[in-house]
Amino acid sequence: MAENDLNPIDLRSFINKDRRYERAEALIKGTWEELLLSQPWGMTTINMADVQFAEALLQANLVQPVKQKFETLADVQQFIQANSVRLTPDVIASLKGRFDM
Repeated sequence: MAENDLNPIDLRSFINKDRRYERAEALIKGTWEELLLSQPWGMTTINMADVQFAEALLQANLVQPVKQKFETLADVQQFIQANSVRLTPDVIASLKGRFDM
């Protein structure tokens, strides 16, 4: 996969390396706290848009190194545990809901 696998909005964020991209990249690399320290006046809560863009970047294989994935229940549980104070309830429900039987 490559950049052209992203939708136009995601591709623009990737090319411009804008704030939206920085947030998604921080989730993938496990550097969320460092991002908050470098820009303390931004939104500190991880929302569903952050997770969805991070997943799109992962699928397109555009961010390295990868510390966080969302492919397995174990991945999701680890992510929720590590970021529980920063996640909105809808993010937790959506991530867990993917694995409901």
